[in-house]
Amino acid sequence: MARRTVPLIVVASPAGYVADQVAARLRRDGAVVYATHSQGGCLRVATSIAPDMVLLDPVLPKRLEQLLRAHPATANARIVQLSPGFLNDLSHAAHATQVALAAA
Repeated sequence: MARRTVPLIVVASPAGYVADQVAARLRRDGAVVYATHSQGGCLRVATSIAPDMVLLDPVLPKRLEQLLRAHPATANARIVQLSPGFLNDLSHAAHATQVALAAA
């Protein structure tokens, strides 16, 4: 499989506006981003596309991270908890994009 040149990221938050805003910021930085609004949605999308990184809202169950780490399609993805200030500190989004690209 060819190495990706653009990071593939899944953002998950039950607060849809959070996932959508983070996804929009990451897209502006050049990433391909899928925003999901539920635990099940995140699991379905992430295991289908094998992302480089998964950004999780800390309110989601810890079990989601365990399932992602156990699945072959997402076992190598970097999994990061969104911090409360993620949207306010735009350098976090730029850094996440750079890290995901380096992992691709």
